[in-house]
Amino acid sequence: MMEELDGGLVGGLLALAAVADTQSFGRAADRLGKTQPAVSRAVARLEDRLGARLVNRTSRHVEVTEAGRDLLTRVLPHLQGIDEATTQAAEYSSSVRGTLRVACDALFSRLILAPRLAAFLCENPSLQLKLETRSQLPDLVSEGFDLAVRFGMPSLPTLVCRRLFSARILTVAAPSYLARRGRPKHPNELIECNHECILAIDPSTGRPFEWEFWNGEQNIVVDVQGNLTVTDAGTKIGACVAGYGIAQVIDIGIDEYFENGRLEVLFPEWPDEVFPLYVYYPSRNHVPQKVRAFIDFIVGTTIFARGVKSYFPDS
Repeated sequence: MMEELDGGLVGGLLALAAVADTQSFGRAADRLGKTQPAVSRAVARLEDRLGARLVNRTSRHVEVTEAGRDLLTRVLPHLQGIDEATTQAAEYSSSVRGTLRVACDALFSRLILAPRLAAFLCENPSLQLKLETRSQLPDLVSEGFDLAVRFGMPSLPTLVCRRLFSARILTVAAPSYLARRGRPKHPNELIECNHECILAIDPSTGRPFEWEFWNGEQNIVVDVQGNLTVTDAGTKIGACVAGYGIAQVIDIGIDEYFENGRLEVLFPEWPDEVFPLYVYYPSRNHVPQKVRAFIDFIVGTTIFARGVKSYFPDS
């Protein structure tokens, strides 16, 4: 019956191989970065485990026995394979390489990441990036994701999550809508004047997002109404620009609509509602360099470049 390949067995085999190659316990210890007694004990434990004499020792000479040579002939190719595999695994942790699978908010992916991905991938040519947009936070471990980037407050305590930044929530309308229906001067007028509001589904609850308005510590929630409910931010913005109704949007990638006058911001005296962006990954232990690099890339994009050099202090 095959013995279980555990750390003690591998350590003993590595010690035996070093002794055979150097013909000295001292030189074998130097090669392995261990003490001479530790190498001697490792070989002795291997002999006891196998019930065979593997090394003949004298005060002046060390010679591997026939049983020891036969054992090494059989296991050395496997030991070399183990060494190559462990070296490669260490390289994955210390270099940006392999495949990085990211679950990402669709709006953030389209407006912020997409225009900048070419530069990131050119800087990391050994990396294959798989970027998937998801309406909800997936199970990172069971679905094989390295990390996720999502708007909204965290809901899964089993994952490591860190806030990257908070985007403002703006209430906007097209000039054509305001010319037709009038400009509300206070959030409560959205109800009092029966304004058409474009609702958006919160994927975490399946219900429309509440419309909140903040001015410092002052907060009001308005139970807005509307005949159009969407799940896609692009559809919401498109309908709003077309003059259908009033919408609440994340202040990301929409500057052009304000610059060309296609949208106008309502209620500037209520500027303090924000929507946080979080990054999630399975564990804070031994975070792969490819994950670190991608998070630093997100932080370093123009919209987040606020003096933050690196998300990870030690990278």
